[in-house]
Amino acid sequence: MLIKIFSMNVTSAIVKRSSKLNSRRYIFSFSKVDNTSKVLRQRFLDYFIKDHNHNFIRSSPVVPHHDASLAFVNAGMNQFKGILLGRQKPRYLKVANSQKCVRIGGKHNDLNVVGTDGYHHTFFEMLGNWSFGNYFKKEACELAWQLLTEVYKIDSRILYVTYFAGDKVLGLQPDYECKEIWKNIGVSEDRILPFGTGDNFWEMGTTGPCGPCTEIHVDMRGGTNRAQFVNKGLSDLTELWNIVFIQFTRNSDNSIKPLPTNHVDTGMGLERLCALLQGKLSNYDTDLFSPIFVAIHKICKNIPPYSGKYGEADWNLLDTNYRILADHARMITACLADGVIPEQNQKLRKIMRKAFSVSEAYFNVENGLLKELTNYVVEKLGCFYPEMEKNIKTIHKIVDHEEEVYRLIRKVSAAEWKKIVNKQPDLSNFDVVEMPGLVAAYKELKSLNTNSLTPQLGYKLFDTYGLDQDTIEKLSSKLNKKFDIDGFKDELQKAKARSRHVSHSNVDRFLDTLEKSQVPVTDDSYKYIYSKTGNGYNFKPLQVTILRIAKDGEVCEKVKPNIECTLVLDKSNMYTEAGGQLADRGVLELENGSRFEINDVRKEREYILHIGILKSPNNTTFLQINTQGLLKIDENLRLGNMRNHTATHLLNASLKRLKGATCQKSSKVAPDCLNLDVSIFGSKLTTDEIEAVEVDIKSVIDSNTDVRVSEIDSQELLSFDDVVMVPGEIYPETGIRLVEIATGEGFLSREPCCGTHVINTADLEDFCIVKVQSLGRTTTSIYAVTNGRAMKARENGVAALDKIADLRKSLNDNIDTR
Repeated sequence: MLIKIFSMNVTSAIVKRSSKLNSRRYIFSFSKVDNTSKVLRQRFLDYFIKDHNHNFIRSSPVVPHHDASLAFVNAGMNQFKGILLGRQKPRYLKVANSQKCVRIGGKHNDLNVVGTDGYHHTFFEMLGNWSFGNYFKKEACELAWQLLTEVYKIDSRILYVTYFAGDKVLGLQPDYECKEIWKNIGVSEDRILPFGTGDNFWEMGTTGPCGPCTEIHVDMRGGTNRAQFVNKGLSDLTELWNIVFIQFTRNSDNSIKPLPTNHVDTGMGLERLCALLQGKLSNYDTDLFSPIFVAIHKICKNIPPYSGKYGEADWNLLDTNYRILADHARMITACLADGVIPEQNQKLRKIMRKAFSVSEAYFNVENGLLKELTNYVVEKLGCFYPEMEKNIKTIHKIVDHEEEVYRLIRKVSAAEWKKIVNKQPDLSNFDVVEMPGLVAAYKELKSLNTNSLTPQLGYKLFDTYGLDQDTIEKLSSKLNKKFDIDGFKDELQKAKARSRHVSHSNVDRFLDTLEKSQVPVTDDSYKYIYSKTGNGYNFKPLQVTILRIAKDGEVCEKVKPNIECTLVLDKSNMYTEAGGQLADRGVLELENGSRFEINDVRKEREYILHIGILKSPNNTTFLQINTQGLLKIDENLRLGNMRNHTATHLLNASLKRLKGATCQKSSKVAPDCLNLDVSIFGSKLTTDEIEAVEVDIKSVIDSNTDVRVSEIDSQELLSFDDVVMVPGEIYPETGIRLVEIATGEGFLSREPCCGTHVINTADLEDFCIVKVQSLGRTTTSIYAVTNGRAMKARENGVAALDKIADLRKSLNDNIDTR
């Protein structure tokens, strides 16, 4: 049976029933049209950028560096969140891009169903166009419809549109404006469908920007009108494009108010678009996945090729696991290319271990299959995401390392878990390889004398042993332990709150008072104001006023000498500990001749807290608010910190240049020494390589290269290549300081950093690594010194070698004498 469903200028699309697959599956057959994923992606971008004057914004990394609320970027709008919240001004009013997205947890969790159907993925590309205060509903709908029907040549008879039906509880009327726009475009009224808040109202969170949306749905079968099946969960009648009109904000009292500026946010999945235009009902049948399936079959010679079976037809789950492995290979490649490290991202590590497990269980390959598949992912996606091609060696090294760790865990933990399963066979469905902490968690649960699992213990199983909520729930059920799920969720929220803010009762009390009194936050931009002089650096003292004084958390008007207290000034030139760099020390010289000696500075809620003791010549002078004074930093301490912080950047860059697959874990910058802990994947750091790093850094010092610092926002940061960022670190949306050191010899260090640095590399004078320590399978801890300390360390090293040589000679002479 043949059914013609839509016509095109150059060909026609024919749907025919496939006897090989399930009766509901069809194959679309196109000819003479280049509808590869590469072409379809570029056609989308050209349409908006070249034809409709949008600006291209590259995809952000899959892990957001500016949003602690998200584990992964799961939508195209994530990188524009600051604009939508009014915290950032847009660089451009009209933009378009293709965003790499990952969905493996939280509200948008596709992980558990990946492979079981034709359209869920852990990694996908979201095509989108945005208007920030420029065009709105009419233009957005017209642009989308024109692209689909005139550029992609999709027959309008297989398309349906939805609009917001209103919400009485929120006090919102139906979006009849949107409905009329679609009617004027030419969409028949029986294909313009109203839906409620659940389907057609978008919200960023419980409060903040929100608005109605309109969706374009596509009927992959065509033929009769199936409007009654829209939004019914059918795989062959599904949403293609979502267009959000951000025109309201929801307040904490649940009221909805109009925004002063309207925005448009749209998203269309590339995988689904490819399936439609390549004549497939499943995204996995498109050219985004088929090369990976071919590669798996080629590598695993005795395994049947992928046949596209689902459900009962896939009785041995081979095709399901073809899809799982291909999907996971794409997600893993994208994450590793963007600098996500499995040992610091347990969700990525879990996906990798699932891929290793599938490779072994269904494709009979113990080593190397995932690594090989990353090549095919890069071949398909690297042309548009160049970071994949650039970082392919790093991807390979990390995959090799994780596979080695996986095999070790299998060897150690699997045997012990097998003994447990032999005693309790109903635990056989738990995979100890994906959850190495399962054995210890089981033993702890088994040892409980009660029949209940407390929220606190549930959190321990989550935090210490790496079990997710679903596993904890199932395991406690198997062991007949009642699990308080709601209490566990509360415990998770408490833990998140603790991680965001460590409570110091006295400090908090003082800060609360400052905020209630509306004391202005401290302007500490002066910490970056310094200059070079002939013999060193000039750190200009700062005239300041004491705004508040606190002792033991309580605000007071004045304080006696020799008693520790905390000052809040109107401004400060002192650096608070951040980015691994230790805080400044200094002194506040008061007009009456007394000195407030500052031994610590902290930044809390944008206030700079200067902690110290008043020293008075006669011990009779009090410290009082509104007193003015001259704030001076300890210049030697600051200069030592600056030298060592810049040297830390050089060390990080040199290691990455030499070893490739490296990742900073932590750093400590003190005036007399620096310490960098770094993960190195592949071979260990050798003595010759340590010497090579020293030579590399000394050459940068000798090059007299200026250290360039520029202030940018998160949108500008995305436009730079080769930016080294610390995994898990959250950077601000605005006021990001980008520190760059680039020599004419190809050396490049480029990091966002809030620390203070020397103005020229020559100011480091010298560099010497004094200690290298292994802290585990991948972590190496490196200690180094600069300037005179480096020279002294080298002299001491030479002297020690001379003594060793003399001792050897003396021993040999004694042996010869005998």
